[in-house]
Amino acid sequence: MIKGKNYAIKLCCISATVIAVITTIVLVTLAFTVFKRHDPDLVLYPTGLAKLQLDDFITQDTITSEMVMSIRNRNHGSFKFENTTSHITYDGELVGWVPILADTIPEQASMNITAYATLRAKKLRENPKAINDIVSGSLNLTATATMRGKMSIMGIKKKGSVYTECHMTMYISEIPIRGDSWCWTKLEI
Repeated sequence: MIKGKNYAIKLCCISATVIAVITTIVLVTLAFTVFKRHDPDLVLYPTGLAKLQLDDFITQDTITSEMVMSIRNRNHGSFKFENTTSHITYDGELVGWVPILADTIPEQASMNITAYATLRAKKLRENPKAINDIVSGSLNLTATATMRGKMSIMGIKKKGSVYTECHMTMYISEIPIRGDSWCWTKLEI
């Protein structure tokens, strides 16, 4: 009788150990593959530039232009962010801003956010280097933003931030005015 009980206890312990090892392997595999944090992809489309003219940079104090930010969330969790403001700089000096309204980016999805950039053209004109760039036909700007919010994976919510930096070149001597950009993003949880 005692021999049978010992055998049952050993079998139970071995089974529990095997299940614990398999569960650990599955969770570690998921953590390093499926649930691995991925930085989002961001593409900036300065769609409103075509409506501007070179004279706007010379005669206006402020210029407002529409832009579309295309964000691709490659994570297995949604990201709900708060209202934020992107700051636009030229040569390290603040020359504009872009208010970004709170929203949620679904898991493994892309979404477009339309926002309006306000450039202080008067501030640009006060910078001799900017005047030379405007006369030469292109203007290089940098936009930075920190989007604070919560990442939600399988009902678990964690605070996080997405840091973005976009470098834009506006070709203001071309008709219509056009722009190119490339962006860097970093997700921290």
